Amino acid sequence: VSKFRVSNKQYAGAPTLTCMSRLRGSAVVMTFGSLLLTLSVGHHVREIAVLSTQLGPMIALFLDGSLSLGLIYAGYWLRQRDLTATTEWSVGIWTIFGGLVGATIAGITLTVEVIEGRPLVEPQFRLLVSAGGGALVLFTAGYYAARQQTLNHRYETLFNNTIQITGLLRLDGSIIEINDTALEFGGLERDNVVNEQFDEISWWTHSEEVKKGIQDAIAQARDGGFVRYETEARGADGLRTIEVSVKPVTNENGKVIQLIVAGYDITDKQRQREHLRVLHRLMRHNMRNDLMKVNGWTQMAATAVSREERMSHANRVKNILDSWEKMTGELKEVQKLIESEAGKPDHKLPGDFLPDIVESQQSKHPEADISLTLDAPFTGRIPVYVQKAIIEAIDNAVAASTEETPTVGVTVANTDNNWIKITIADDGPGIPPAEAAVLETGQESALMHGSALGIWKIRMAVKQAGGNISVDDLSNGTALQFQLPSRGQQQQSLARV
Repeated sequence: VSKFRVSNKQYAGAPTLTCMSRLRGSAVVMTFGSLLLTLSVGHHVREIAVLSTQLGPMIALFLDGSLSLGLIYAGYWLRQRDLTATTEWSVGIWTIFGGLVGATIAGITLTVEVIEGRPLVEPQFRLLVSAGGGALVLFTAGYYAARQQTLNHRYETLFNNTIQITGLLRLDGSIIEINDTALEFGGLERDNVVNEQFDEISWWTHSEEVKKGIQDAIAQARDGGFVRYETEARGADGLRTIEVSVKPVTNENGKVIQLIVAGYDITDKQRQREHLRVLHRLMRHNMRNDLMKVNGWTQMAATAVSREERMSHANRVKNILDSWEKMTGELKEVQKLIESEAGKPDHKLPGDFLPDIVESQQSKHPEADISLTLDAPFTGRIPVYVQKAIIEAIDNAVAASTEETPTVGVTVANTDNNWIKITIADDGPGIPPAEAAVLETGQESALMHGSALGIWKIRMAVKQAGGNISVDDLSNGTALQFQLPSRGQQQQSLARV
């Protein structure tokens, strides 16, 4: 399949060649054939006039004339094919070249005979036959070469001009060919992935579970099955949700000879679906309960005797409305996060904006002790909107703490895979299991109250950045860990486990 990778440069100048718009390659072939036929008829007519017999010249005319007529028909046939003008011209050039090569070879043999002192026998006939035969041979070769070139160009157009990740594998799982979309997705170079094992590419090696999944899919397709499933792949911009399919390619006997893999990035659609599910759950649960409360307290306020009772019920209604206003703002922020990647967000070094965040949070929570530790110099950049997740996590940690002086530590470090890890550790009572499930797996079923939207905002900010979240219980608190891909780092083409 590597032979299908051809350059498009040969097509680039075609429209500028004005001569091609006036004279097609098929016409060149027919003209060359007509020229040879004219020379052949003229030569053999003269022979018939001179010689006492007509049989020899007629047989000779049949031979070289047939070759000339064959070229004329070949030009007509070529015009009926679905070739571009540029490709037709290449066939015409092959034909002329073949005629010249044939005539040259015949001329060389005649020259050798002259040098050896042997008499020349029918030199014109030999030249005509050689020119016609050579032209027909290279017309055939040129046509199939041009046809293959056209097919190659179409193949490359279909293979590379697609938004899908597409690859062709051997039965052992090694890569025969892979398209440009896949290389761009992973930030990889073609030479570094072709002939490598597909499951060893850095898309899959961030997780043993993910790697095992692609290995199982390849094994099933090798046995003749078609596999399609969703998984999380690591690209140049972080973790993305991919719909992967592996399909067997069979020969005429039904035997599996190769595998086609394809992947479609469904990350944005998945995040929108998650957001809509969260919105639906909150509206269904909170709105139903809160409307019942508002209805009851409004009736109680209307029938209350004293001003104090009316004000008490009115304040309860106001608190509910305020909570809805806050929740609406939170939902707008989550939506902005979902849409932020499409807007090409700013990326900065962690040390360029995290100190300001921690300082601002310390001023906001003077009763707490909030610190920042940058473990190493950083060359990679992360999206600035990740600060929303950090701010929300610090706010939650301070609010949940039962200590007189809540302690929150923000630590930033490089990981072994050139990602950046941000850890937010606190000395609080810990995150409830339901909220931890929201952060780690996106189980929106735990979001039964508007106050949990802050947790959802943390998850969406980190996931939108292509990162991942883990929640670790400490002996004296909890640690949230954000693993984020960094831009500006040299991407590894293969990540071995």
